[in-house]
Amino acid sequence: MALGGVFAPMAVAAPYGPDANTPAEAAVAGVLDAGGGSLDIRSSLDALPSSSARADALGQLSVRNYRLLPRLAIQSMDATDRALRGSLVQRREQILDAPAGVPLKGDRTLHLTVTYGLKQGKYDGQVDRPRANSDSRSIMAALDVSPAPGLIIGGTLGIDGIDMNLDRSQRPRSTVFTATYGGYASYTNGQFYVDATAAYANTEYKVRRQVTYAGFSDRLFSAPRGDNASASLEAGAIISRGAVRLQPFAGLQYRYADLGGALEQGGDAALAVAKFKTEAVRSNLGARVTASTRSGDWTLRPSLEGLWQRELKAHPDSRIEAIFADGSTPIFTFPRSRVFHRDAGIVTAALSAVHKERTSLRLSYTGEYSSDRKIHAFGVTLSRRLP
Repeated sequence: MALGGVFAPMAVAAPYGPDANTPAEAAVAGVLDAGGGSLDIRSSLDALPSSSARADALGQLSVRNYRLLPRLAIQSMDATDRALRGSLVQRREQILDAPAGVPLKGDRTLHLTVTYGLKQGKYDGQVDRPRANSDSRSIMAALDVSPAPGLIIGGTLGIDGIDMNLDRSQRPRSTVFTATYGGYASYTNGQFYVDATAAYANTEYKVRRQVTYAGFSDRLFSAPRGDNASASLEAGAIISRGAVRLQPFAGLQYRYADLGGALEQGGDAALAVAKFKTEAVRSNLGARVTASTRSGDWTLRPSLEGLWQRELKAHPDSRIEAIFADGSTPIFTFPRSRVFHRDAGIVTAALSAVHKERTSLRLSYTGEYSSDRKIHAFGVTLSRRLP
């Protein structure tokens, strides 16, 4: 017999299963009813005055705060990908509007692009998913070359840091830091275009979790890591009417993010969480309108884009397995689930100012709207043709 089974504290007489209202609460209740967890945890639960109070405590003891983390890493990858897509829109407009004498291919069309972004996100609480507010900052650098007319090939490096609070309190706060390395290609013949991106990302999490109910309080900490991958493909038509272009498009996105296991420290409620993942496949369908106005050496290019995004996988989020970190048994399992609504509308408005088709400054806003979340992003992009 395992030592954990020999020394596990005896279960109290009253079961906790009937108090559970959600799968995560039921998983913790099952462990406690089987004799897992510390005597302090079970005694404090017994002292609570009502079934609803015990259900709330069971939810705090569960792994629900971890469920959102891979999705936040995907949010970081999305931010880098959208910044890159925005710069490709600008680069494509420069190619299509290039006046005589501006090189279209060769070493002289090397471009350096730097984007700085700020984002705010609000995630409503769902069943076994915490409510969260987040603030993030990101920077992305891209370097590309045009070896043939209409063709762009380049590489990117981006970092994104998210500062957030989970559940009911502004403190303690958790952080997600993601570094992304990738490449991209774009081609247009003036009537159609295709954009493709791919990237690998590494994420460092710092998770601070507060478990507080009448008679019990623990402040817990863990620092897990994760590996991520992303790929996007978008194709569209270019319909020109004078200085205005309409670009209907469709796209497909793949996102993978995992949390490579976590071991909490800080008290009896600390958890050891096994590796789990989120794997999302999403479709995009939308349209973009751009325009160009030239005055001397300057060109202004406003653009407006709207798209509908749909999650295609029925169950993108894997199950989560955990035990109390003191080694008490058994394992409790948070089953596979969908923690995000499948549909989202994304709107982007931008204005670019280009000097002599060599240097451009782009200001942009992107809003992601869904019934369970809202994300607002603001970006500043500087692009320079070298030399």
